[in-house]
Parts: sequence; structure tokens; C-alpha cells
Amino acid sequence: MSGEKDKHRRFPRYPYHIGVEVRQDGAKSGYWGNVDDICLGGCYINTFSPLRTDTEVVLLFKPDAVEIAVSGHVVTCHPGVGMGVEFTNFLSEDGDNQLKSLLAVLEQSVQGNS
Repeated sequence: MSGEKDKHRRFPRYPYHIGVEVRQDGAKSGYWGNVDDICLGGCYINTFSPLRTDTEVVLLFKPDAVEIAVSGHVVTCHPGVGMGVEFTNFLSEDGDNQLKSLLAVLEQSVQGNS
């Protein structure tokens, strides 16, 4: 992504399309959405039923053979479109390093397409 919004972001965002399970914190089951973009600090999830801002969530996505579970909270909500989630804690073992590895691949992909 580029433009004025990117100047205010802490981390660069990369386009990334993968299914993600979204659960409200403490729930045993959730629903599926699609990640639209991702960075070290969070992601945007396309879903017709976004949760309200400040809702605590647990996200589970599986890039390749890895499973990354992370807790976070909803920071933006666009009804009928999606929601932005800020990551607060990795729940899967080595989740932070797995995400960093994924982002390194995505960065190379973006640079290769420039």
C-alpha cells in the first residue's frame, strides 16, 4: 500500500490473501474471514460481519504448514466490508518468528514485482 496512510503506520503492510478464523476472546468457536493485508502489528480482515471496535479477538491462520495463533483487538470496523485488528500477543509457539519469516517472503515478493 502507498499514500498518506502509510506515512503514519508503524510497520509496512503487505498484500496477503489467506483464510483466518476469528474468535471473540474466550469463545470456543468463531467464523472465517479473509486476510487482505498484514504487517508485524496487525492485519485487515475482509468479512461481512466485522466486530465492533475494541472487541478482543483470537485469530488463527495457517500459512503453508505453519499455524499462527495471535490475540488482538479490533481497531477499525467497516460494516459489510471488514475490520482492522492490532496484534497484542502471539499464542502459538514461535508465532512472532513465524510471522516475521512470512513478512520477509511477502516483502521479497513485493520488491520483485516493482
